Order: sequence, then C-alpha cells, then structure tokens
Amino acid sequence: MSTPRTVMIKRNGEKTEPEGFDPATAKPADWTQWPGETFVFASKPGARKTGALKQEPHCSVAIDLETMHLVVEGSANRLTQESDLRRATLAFDERFSWPTEVDGDLIDSPYAAPSSGGPPFEVYEIRPTRAYAFPTSDQFEPTRWEWD
Repeated sequence: MSTPRTVMIKRNGEKTEPEGFDPATAKPADWTQWPGETFVFASKPGARKTGALKQEPHCSVAIDLETMHLVVEGSANRLTQESDLRRATLAFDERFSWPTEVDGDLIDSPYAAPSSGGPPFEVYEIRPTRAYAFPTSDQFEPTRWEWD
C-alpha cells in the first residue's frame, strides 16, 4: 500500500464526500479485522449485504476508537482462494476467538451470531482507498487520508 496523502477537513461546511458518493448506500461490515493493509469480513451468501456488494463493491467501514470515529472507504472483493480463506480464518480466530474452517470457497463454523443467518459464509476483503478521522472532542481537526 502506498503512503497516504493527508488532508485536513475544514470545519466550515465544505462538502467532504467524493463526487457521486451516496451515504445512504454505504454498507456496514460485520466481523472486521485489520490483518495488515486490509479488512476482512464474512457474509451469508444470500444476505442482502452480499447481494449489494456484488452489485456495487464500493463500501465503507466505520469504527469507534473512543478518541475518534474512523471511517474507511474501499472496494470489497470476494476471497475464494484457499490460502486467502485460511488467512481470514486465522484473523477471525485471533481477533474474535471465532473458530472457522475453509469449506470450498466458503468458510464454515460451529456457531455464528444469531442475526447472521448462520454458516456457511462468503469472505470479503476491503482494501482502503480513503479514510476519515473525526475527533470525539476538539483534540485534532477532522482528517482525510487517500491511497492510490
């Protein structure tokens, strides 16, 4: 990943969204992890989120870090290679103590969140293209980073 360009966001009401960005279509990502330079998450093949990502892979992840709110934008790509899925299962186990195993081009688990619809799951990876940090108090100016 290249070094990001950092831009301070002015607090005078200037538009901060990229051209054509519709915040109503931003999709949350469950089961996120940062294994290096990307986020990975799991989604049920028939879930609304999965269908939306297949139509439009651009998405965002929002994280509350207590001192700031971080929003990361990027594109979600489905992982289907065994080596990538194994990397994801390790990340899920390390971060959430969620045991998963590779089953073809999906991952399976003995349990999952009740709202998930249950296993098996497709795995997606988001490579960040832009990130925004918004302070929870006045400790810094809102900041934007962009990667090529």
